Amino acid sequence: MTAFLLAAALAAPAAARSPAKLPKVQLIKPSVTVEISTVSAAARHAINAQIPPNAQPSITDASLEKSAIGPGYTTIPLPAFVYNRNEGAWTGALLPIFRANAQGHVEDIYAPLYLHNDLIGETFTFNYFGYRTDTRQYHAIISYATKIERLIDLGYKDIAFGGGRYIVSLQANAGKSAFNRFYGFGNRVGEQKESNYTLADTNVKAGAGVNLADSLSVVATERVRFVAIENGAVASLPQTRRAFPTAPGLDGATIWGQGLTFAYDSRDNQLTPLHGSYATLTAEHDDNFETDNRDHWWRVTAEARHFQPHLDDRAVLVTHALFDALPIDSKGLVLHGVPFYERPTLGGETTLRGFGRGRFVGSYALLVNVEERVSVARWSVMGNVVELELAPFLDCGRVQKYLSDRRVLSNLQYNPGLGVRALARPNIAGRLDVASGRDGAAVFVGLDYPF
Repeated sequence: MTAFLLAAALAAPAAARSPAKLPKVQLIKPSVTVEISTVSAAARHAINAQIPPNAQPSITDASLEKSAIGPGYTTIPLPAFVYNRNEGAWTGALLPIFRANAQGHVEDIYAPLYLHNDLIGETFTFNYFGYRTDTRQYHAIISYATKIERLIDLGYKDIAFGGGRYIVSLQANAGKSAFNRFYGFGNRVGEQKESNYTLADTNVKAGAGVNLADSLSVVATERVRFVAIENGAVASLPQTRRAFPTAPGLDGATIWGQGLTFAYDSRDNQLTPLHGSYATLTAEHDDNFETDNRDHWWRVTAEARHFQPHLDDRAVLVTHALFDALPIDSKGLVLHGVPFYERPTLGGETTLRGFGRGRFVGSYALLVNVEERVSVARWSVMGNVVELELAPFLDCGRVQKYLSDRRVLSNLQYNPGLGVRALARPNIAGRLDVASGRDGAAVFVGLDYPF
């Protein structure tokens, strides 16, 4: 299970994962010890407190003691398997290579990856993740498939730049994704209207902000996006260009956006929180220079998460809410030129997990997730405690055209499901979520929690 989740996490498409910080990870010679018991609450809190790495909490749980091998490289060959509703199955192999510094802390991860998919053939990927300090992260991903797909993704982020006062980030990626779906607009569109397309997408996004207080920050962003729509990889499905010839954005887009985000964060850490809250409010103004009349619009997104521990901290009740909106007039005219891939969507591993990515598209998206994360077992892998967590969940949401639509509950999409997570606190090794919705079952794997 651990090998599968770790392989799946690194094998997951780049758009579906985010690099995790790996402070205080120590590697020793391989050994596996299984103990079917939960990690004590005190120990879990102590491990989470290891962010930042220079903190040295006292961990009294003997099962959590680690010893480092010192500087050098450690390689762990793994099988890789990924499956999701839109893309089908991927099978292959992963060769993560960890480089530790003199203190035994991982600073670099190199992860060559090979995957086979029946629709696009062979995919060769090189992943790199760098963690020089507790606040600074780098990543580089280069991927090439024998059919259609390719990706170059580069990123840098420092949440304590300039002595801890500032936040800076830069993200740039370019590539083609062959498995995108479009069903039309609205919350009632049936599965029989499914179409597919390839998205040729280039993005550059820069952010700069200020840490106003321990839990409050503000970040300004600039982004540029270039999009072209091509035929999808699934020959058995209609092509979106033919199925929806009037959908805005089929002729591509050149988008320039400016955003401002206010964030509140009281979680005990960003990756494996046991308690606290996280909330953001973002407003962004966008222009599409591809159209003759230079369409422009506003987008407002509010998101909140709350983590409530109970059962002596062996379980955490997580609630998540999302409101994503493109404010429009009573006739919907402002949305005339907004490309369908720029509008609020639901479906996928972070929203409605019983549906494929981008299943529902509208002017407004409303979402509520409730998840119970329960620690059920632990074992030692290479000297590090891995925690098995089960997470039954329920996702509910819908998209709609007008905010004034009072039929919010009349056609609500919902899906129950179960998550299985292998955690190596204070960072996540991998996750698997299985859910069932109106279209059937869906499975997602990846790195980090869905929210």
